[in-house]
Amino acid sequence: MKKYLAIALFLVPFLLTAQQKPAFEKKIYVSSEGKIYVNKDLPVYLWLSTSPDETSNKYRLKSEVTAKYSNPMYFDTEGYNTFRSPSAVDPETRKTILPQQDVVFEVYADSKSPETTISFGESVPLKQNNKIYIKQNTQLSISANDAMSGVESVYYSIDGSEYNKYNQPVTFSQEKEYNIKFFSVDNTGNDENIHEIILVYDMSSPVTTRTVSGDVHENVLSARSKIELKAEDKGIGVSKIMYKLNENKESTYQYPVNAANLAQGEHTLTYYAIDKTGNHESPQTYTFYVDKTPPTIIEEVIAKTFFANGKEYASGKAQLKLTAFDNKAGIKEIRYRINNGEYQLYEKPVFLSGTSGNLQIESFATDNVNNKSIAQAANQKTAVPFIDLSGPSLKYSFNGPVFNTRDTIFISNKTTISLKATDPDAGISRIEYRIDDKETLIYEKPFNINEEGVHTIHYTGYDNVENSSSDKFFVKVDNTGPAIRYDFSIAPIGRQGSANVYPKYVVLFLSGTDSQTGLNNMKYSLGNASPALYSVPVTGFSTGDKTIKVVATDKLGNSTDETIQFHIKD
Repeated sequence: MKKYLAIALFLVPFLLTAQQKPAFEKKIYVSSEGKIYVNKDLPVYLWLSTSPDETSNKYRLKSEVTAKYSNPMYFDTEGYNTFRSPSAVDPETRKTILPQQDVVFEVYADSKSPETTISFGESVPLKQNNKIYIKQNTQLSISANDAMSGVESVYYSIDGSEYNKYNQPVTFSQEKEYNIKFFSVDNTGNDENIHEIILVYDMSSPVTTRTVSGDVHENVLSARSKIELKAEDKGIGVSKIMYKLNENKESTYQYPVNAANLAQGEHTLTYYAIDKTGNHESPQTYTFYVDKTPPTIIEEVIAKTFFANGKEYASGKAQLKLTAFDNKAGIKEIRYRINNGEYQLYEKPVFLSGTSGNLQIESFATDNVNNKSIAQAANQKTAVPFIDLSGPSLKYSFNGPVFNTRDTIFISNKTTISLKATDPDAGISRIEYRIDDKETLIYEKPFNINEEGVHTIHYTGYDNVENSSSDKFFVKVDNTGPAIRYDFSIAPIGRQGSANVYPKYVVLFLSGTDSQTGLNNMKYSLGNASPALYSVPVTGFSTGDKTIKVVATDKLGNSTDETIQFHIKD
């Protein structure tokens, strides 16, 4: 008759509630290999049956010798235990097997709970202040090991949620702190104490800021500039900053990048930060140009010049023109000084009217990153002309009738006006003039004014470097002779033809009046006689027809004439 040991296993179901660890029934577990594992805390009863049928009659074994310790009995040894019957019997022959050996039934007592650990894949967590920091996209894996019956299940809870069975890696979607609890239970109902961790899921990458100190304009740096990198992380903190210049090898940033150590030209700085959990900032690039070359400056004196007596002259209208060129950063300012004066800011061509004589001009240019050209004297490169600031000296004169009275100059249309200009330095170029508001003319020779009245003559003299002087004067043109009057001392005594008849003792009175310059003289002639200067009345006429011609002249030589015809009778 075959003997079998049957062990009954009862599992009480449980409800997983939030933050309440479930209770697990201590039980018997039969592995796939047929090994029986029993929770060491459980009482054990032995049953005897003569049939393998689970429904057959079973009889509980009782011990006569150790009755006190047998129903129930407990295992005292962790792990491997046996039930033995001496002298094994061959099932076919029913004879004792020789050499004799025991019949052994194996059973494994299990009282130890599993050991559970967590891992984070390839991510290296950082522990600080009793918290575990992990980077973005990290998966939390939970695993457990049990030395005896094996792990039945792993459970975990997040932020107070109900415990769930773990079956795949846990991922996180929010950047925050997570409270995670976990434990395992083996196949005989031994459950582990709860493990609890504070997990900080850090999704944020550090942010690196770039600061350029020294001389900088837009993306152009001087040799005196430095590039500094600084990173901040709102999580656990920055681990390091990585950078590389151009195609060089990537390095850990420690000190500012000094532009003085870079070649002139364009460069690209690539940089990013890594936090202590391994989050990488997206690489940033900064393209810049190192400019170590000062500007080039060109000095010019813009002026009309004239050579005289072996010297080059320019007028006070001469301008200093400074032109600067820069290879990259662009011109910030140009400064100049004249004859060792204070340096002035150059903005546009400068008139040199403030200084006469020989000039010494010095200038320099600065670009937008403060590269400065060396100051130099312009006339060390280019001859600077002698600056002539004086215009010509002017004068005028008259040729012909002129009469001055009070503040008026009287002339006639016979009077010629001469203009003259002199310049001891560059010499005379021309004289321009105009009468009243008429067109301006170039003076070439003396001129007359025919129109009577007051006239203003404006005239300007120019030297050979276009310095000028202007003046004006007034003249009054008088082309009209005096008005002639005559009177007889007695009324006519008759007429003869068209002429009045006067007696022999008649006296003729002559007079002249000029409204501008006044009468100068009066002459008369009787018949064909030579003209005589009139000073006293005319008397002593003989009988017969008489003709007297009278000519009156003013102080400009303007004259009028009058013919007087009459008849003398005894």
